[in-house]
Parts: sequence; structure tokens; C-alpha cells
Amino acid sequence: MNVRPLLLALAFASFTATTLHAQEARTPPAPDCLDARDVQQVEQNTPGAIAVADSQGRAFRIEFTTACPGVNEADTLRLEAPRGWACGQPGERVVVDGRSCPVSTVTLIDARSFATIARESSRQYAATLPGVTVTAKGRGRRSSDARHTFQTSSAVCFATRNVRGWSESPEGVVVETNPRRNGGHRYYHVELASSCSILAGSTDVEFQSGLQNGLICGNPRDRIVMVPSAIEGDGRSHTPGFARPGCDILAVYPKDDSRGP
Repeated sequence: MNVRPLLLALAFASFTATTLHAQEARTPPAPDCLDARDVQQVEQNTPGAIAVADSQGRAFRIEFTTACPGVNEADTLRLEAPRGWACGQPGERVVVDGRSCPVSTVTLIDARSFATIARESSRQYAATLPGVTVTAKGRGRRSSDARHTFQTSSAVCFATRNVRGWSESPEGVVVETNPRRNGGHRYYHVELASSCSILAGSTDVEFQSGLQNGLICGNPRDRIVMVPSAIEGDGRSHTPGFARPGCDILAVYPKDDSRGP
């Protein structure tokens, strides 16, 4: 994944002043509303919309009434929503470097869709967000809201050094990682570009990063390859990684829960 060191300040504004107790106890007006205080990643692959992820592992697509380009490159980004909830209702908007972009709809999307948008965002703008600084504006601001930095690549990638195991699945492969090192995600779906004969009866495979940065994200040349044989005299043991039998990786995204395959 192409990642540049961009810090994006998101200020979450509420049109209704509430007490600290009320903010802590509040409930969403509808099940599929986005908590504007809990945004941890923002991606844009089309001028008409953005995709955001929260700390609960949920992802949303926010569509604008008119095109609103430049989110990935923005220095300041502010989501404004009544009472701090974005539901696609009148009065909601995203302010991008001072430009106001009214929101038309907010839709819950799955992890695969979010990962697809994030990859395309990276390819178009070379600007997925490695860290997001979040500040809150308004009365009763909690001290913990003052400044946070979040790692975001775990929503669409896993690190090869943290792989614990793997198994075949209908989509391709399920990879188990160290959740402490991958943003709390333990299992990832890995979709392959085609059927992969090396998986049949194989116990030892490894993942190769196409960008040679140790991350598997579904980027070009990301592959799952056969581990060289340890049998003495087997010429394949000296085969370089790029020439080993393997399969191209098409997509990577976390499973919806922490349970095994």
C-alpha cells in the first residue's frame, strides 16, 4: 500500500450543546448512523463520496449532494452533524479546507467494500491515511478527545511478520495474525485472483509484498507463494521468491468478528 505521512485533523462539531454526562449516555437516532466523534479513517476514491471507518470496525459510505473532491489531500476536514450523529439528514456536511460539502446519504458498508475503496483511494491519490489526529469542538470536551493518533492500515492490510497461520476458504484464504499488532484484527480474508493449486495439501506458504514493505493489501504483485522445500538435493530450495509457484492476491479485508474460520 502506498502511504504518505499525512496527518488529517478532523474536528467534530455538534449543533446542539450538551453536557458531558449526556454525551456519554447518548444513543444513535437510528442503528446505521455514524458517530461523528468516532471516525478513525477516511478514504476517497470518487469526488461524489467518501468512506469512513470507526473504532467498532464498522464502515460507512457518505455521499455528497454535489462533487466534493480533494478529501485525501486536505489539511483540515470537519464533519458537522446535529447532535454528533451523521445519518444522511438535512444539516449534515463535510467541510474540506473551508469548502462546505452537504451530505445526501450515509450508508453502512461491509469490510470488503471499504477495503476496495481504500485501495482505489491509494492508487488514485497515493494518500491513504497512516494516522489521524482527532479533535473535538464544543462544551464539555473530554480530555481524552484532545489528541489521538490512530494507525489505519490494519483496516485493509496485514503485516507478513505477524502471520500466525492460514487455512483455505471459499473466498481464497483466511489468515490468522497477531491482533495486538494488527489493530485488533485477528483474522483476514484474502481473495485470490484465480484458483490456487499450490494450496492443495500445502502446509508451508509465505506472503510476498508487491511493494516490498512487508504489508499485504491486495496491491499489484502481492502474492502467496510456496515455501522452498527443505529436502536435501531438491533444486527448488534455491529458487528465488519471484520464481516460486504462487498466486496473485486480489483483495484483503478483516473478517467481521474475531472467531476462527
